[in-house]
Amino acid sequence: MPRVLASLLTLSALMLAAPTSAEEFQVINLYDAFGKDTRRTKGTQKDFGLSLLIKYKGKTILFDSGTNSDILEKNTKALNIDLRKVDFAIASHAHADHTGGFHYLLKVNPKVKIYFPHDFFGAHAPLTFNAAGKEPKVGKKLPKAQQYFGGKTTTAHVHSNGLHYKSVIYVKKHKKLAPGIHLIATKSPYMGYFTSYPGVDLHGKPTKDTGKAKMLPLPELSLSLATPKGEVLIVGCSHSTVEAIVTATKRVRKRGIYMLAGGYHLLPYDRKTIVGIASRLKTRLKVQHVAPAHCTGHLAFQILRAAYGKNYHLFGLGSVLSE
Repeated sequence: MPRVLASLLTLSALMLAAPTSAEEFQVINLYDAFGKDTRRTKGTQKDFGLSLLIKYKGKTILFDSGTNSDILEKNTKALNIDLRKVDFAIASHAHADHTGGFHYLLKVNPKVKIYFPHDFFGAHAPLTFNAAGKEPKVGKKLPKAQQYFGGKTTTAHVHSNGLHYKSVIYVKKHKKLAPGIHLIATKSPYMGYFTSYPGVDLHGKPTKDTGKAKMLPLPELSLSLATPKGEVLIVGCSHSTVEAIVTATKRVRKRGIYMLAGGYHLLPYDRKTIVGIASRLKTRLKVQHVAPAHCTGHLAFQILRAAYGKNYHLFGLGSVLSE
């Protein structure tokens, strides 16, 4: 075979084998309440919730799973997505519009690992606490039939098998999953769960009695992916506030944010507030591109598009983001 022809064939094979930019990094919206109706999205069903499929450096990641398993199944099949190829999954937080579809994922991919924030109340994370209550000696005076665990212990271990307990990994703090792939852990100061009655916390320890129950902030996970242009930050519902998540990511990764994609949770806010948030994202936090979805809201879509211009990306059901 002539040398020139052999070289051309070798070059051609290398070009076919080398991943394109889209294959190296791609985010597909599998579940949302808005999006363009195209030939590609035919057969999908819009619903309020979020699920994103991410392809990054040979890994396939499912970020959140939407609200309804049947709809997630319908959408993945319509978009020609095979969840059996998912390497691992992430739940941004415990709310049902982000976790309801994991039952379908586990049906087709039963051994897949799912990273959850360590949130006992919604994510079935294991919890150990003392069930003795105040005046713990009282329990010893009760008939054994009325004593927790027959009087042998007052230490309670609580968990649920709702999502195949052994398949779930609970994350309390920032975590590196693989080269370039990081989980960013934040907590919402504005919402959470009752963890005590006045005077005592969930673990039986005394607290200052303010007349109000103590609140435990809602844990949340976001996903940061390293690219040559900066971090691509994937957010679920931004209950921690989108600005706090961006700030935490920049602090942990020590890099700028190239793109911010997912739910910004701006539905509750008025125009003045959202204009301020959009301005700070662009000028103070230096977020280069935005791709808002899910709970961001119509008003915020409008304001962010005006603020970012060509760097605003429509990211509804069936949309694809790549570098």
